[in-house]
Amino acid sequence: MSQQPRLTDADVVQYLQDHPDFFIGKDDLLAELHVPHNTGPATSLVERQLSVHRQRNVELRQRLSDLLENARRNDQLFEKSRRLVLALVEAENWLGVQAALDDSLRKDFGVDHWALLHFTERNLDAPLIAIRNAEFQRTVHRLFKGHRAVCGQLAQDDIARLLGLDTTNARSVAAAQVRGQGNIGVLTIASNEPNYYRSSMDTLFLDYIADILALRLPQIPVA
Repeated sequence: MSQQPRLTDADVVQYLQDHPDFFIGKDDLLAELHVPHNTGPATSLVERQLSVHRQRNVELRQRLSDLLENARRNDQLFEKSRRLVLALVEAENWLGVQAALDDSLRKDFGVDHWALLHFTERNLDAPLIAIRNAEFQRTVHRLFKGHRAVCGQLAQDDIARLLGLDTTNARSVAAAQVRGQGNIGVLTIASNEPNYYRSSMDTLFLDYIADILALRLPQIPVA
């Protein structure tokens, strides 16, 4: 006489997954089923299902809230970026570009420090920063290690170089190379907080502004 195949937990789980309406019309069975709960005594299956659904609803509401918050931040970033791009397009000379950057980065984006270095032989009036020393230019380029941008914590002297200063209180930095026809340089933003800019952060916004500068600066006079 052959033995009946023995059901396993996996068989029961698979059957219930294949027949999600199994308990419809079986109220008496549902009333007899109890599920152990790790926070208290056993509860009925229906109560346990309600608890699971409530928890999932809480998680879904939190995810929705996070999505809405991200959308709000993205809208704000877009509006700030739009204002900056329009100001750069409307700038009539390099000093106008400098003023537009300063107004946007400090007021809209709350940047602690920033600088736009111009690798040029020209004599530029302050606040424009001209880097004419070839060895200094090579030192700055080496900080990028072949990448378009750099972000995170650097040595104090290196952060100062990217800001065109002898010394600085900044402790973290994000910088992108400006690669325009007849105009090469570096756009740098920095924070006094060591972990404000991290190596894992995306530099898409900074790259975008650097690209606009690369196109716009050759089109307008210095002053």
